Amino acid sequence: MTHPESERRAREVRRASAEAMNAYNATVPFNAWLGAQVVSADHEGVRLKVPWRVEFGGAPGMTHGGILAGIIDLSAYMALMAEKGGAGPTIDMRIDYHRSVVNGTLFSLAKLLRVGATISTVEVVVHDAEQRLIASGRCVFLSQGRKRAPDALPADA
Repeated sequence: MTHPESERRAREVRRASAEAMNAYNATVPFNAWLGAQVVSADHEGVRLKVPWRVEFGGAPGMTHGGILAGIIDLSAYMALMAEKGGAGPTIDMRIDYHRSVVNGTLFSLAKLLRVGATISTVEVVVHDAEQRLIASGRCVFLSQGRKRAPDALPADA
């Protein structure tokens, strides 16, 4: 049997603002390296801006697909952070690459498709400054992070 107050607290949503998401990203090494900035988070979704850097290059004239996948994964997580304060790990991700781009700021829009008790699904599009579609993807996350038992931690942790 559960206590009504515990159930109420479990349903409370801890939404994050764009400022809070940017502060969080500054603490995660990959996110900080990527340089993405959350521009807005509203009913239309979460928008990110990613200034292009030479380290993003793959083959000549192309942005490496891993960079685009990283932008999609980060954007999707930010959508869940905006809605419910975060999520667990990515458990599935599908990416479609539509156009090559180099030397241009990238923009993403992440929209929630489903926020469930077990899994959540987010759709993301990445475009350039001229609104040309560069990549799109769908990410599936565990809806809640899993806590490791203390005895599951490495001895030197």
